[in-house]
Amino acid sequence: MSTQAAPAAVVTNLRRGILPLAGYAVLTAAMDVYAGNRFEVINPASIAAVSFTLTMVFFAGVEWRRHGPPQRTTLLAHRNDLVAINITTALTWLSTFYALWYLEPAIVNVVGLALGPMIMTLTGPLLRRHSTVMATEVLVSVAIGVLLAALMWTSFSGRSGLGDVPTADAVLGLVFSLTCAVGSAVNIIYMKRLHDAGCEAGTVLATRFVLMSVVAWILVALEGQPELMAALLPGAVVAVIGVGLPIYVLQVGIRYTEPITTSLLISLSPLFAFAMQFADGRLRFSLYTLAGVVGVVVLVAVGVVARRSTVTAPVPSGADGTTGVPPARDHQASAERGGSSP
Repeated sequence: MSTQAAPAAVVTNLRRGILPLAGYAVLTAAMDVYAGNRFEVINPASIAAVSFTLTMVFFAGVEWRRHGPPQRTTLLAHRNDLVAINITTALTWLSTFYALWYLEPAIVNVVGLALGPMIMTLTGPLLRRHSTVMATEVLVSVAIGVLLAALMWTSFSGRSGLGDVPTADAVLGLVFSLTCAVGSAVNIIYMKRLHDAGCEAGTVLATRFVLMSVVAWILVALEGQPELMAALLPGAVVAVIGVGLPIYVLQVGIRYTEPITTSLLISLSPLFAFAMQFADGRLRFSLYTLAGVVGVVVLVAVGVVARRSTVTAPVPSGADGTTGVPPARDHQASAERGGSSP
């Protein structure tokens, strides 16, 4: 690829990634609102067991039909990252489900996703050494962290959409939300690592939900009265709108964007969650929640625009008189050559 074509390729990749990542944000918001409502009557473990078992069977069946069983050599070659993504997937989703049991969906959504950029600035260079984080993205991430602290204050003070929340519930919801945020950010990095290593998307999707399914069924077994029949329909809905379809569009988006950009884009989800949650009669309008969510959305826009401006800006001319351009990222060049997503 010529140096003149490099900026165009980078911008094209960014455009290709924005639409699926926006779709992921909408679907995630819908899942949080729906699941939060269902958790009022059904234990999260039962819904998790049904939804992730269905998801695991679906993706494993698709991969088996297309390419046969995963090759042992492929699994061994990527075993460390595949194990890591199983752990982060289980950590993220179980934390999300239990956080929704205690807190307003929009707040769980904003903590779980919008905190990702701040975590990404700390963990990205450690887990994926050639990743880049801009100074503007660092500032945006810190500002998002301040807004998240303010949103958590609304929950503790009874100003959230759920009104008065017992202190113990608010604390548990905060702990689960923070755990979800850490797991989600690290999960994105491991997905990108698998893509960079050339691991096929089907292999990842067929194997990443194994631990989550096992843990969920263990939790169901520990329940005194499992609610599996009542969980069948909600579990199937969550499997489609909350796991299967979102994870597909997320991986398409990740193929074309840097992890920090991915994390910033999916942080738009709380705005959708705030709008959708009024279909749930338990929740009321909260000006504090709205202000925090809008603030996060504005900061997301700043981060994405800054990233776009950087990849399109020319660098100073070289000694030979040609116009310099920033080199395309390794994974972006790979995508242009038809590399597979994780």
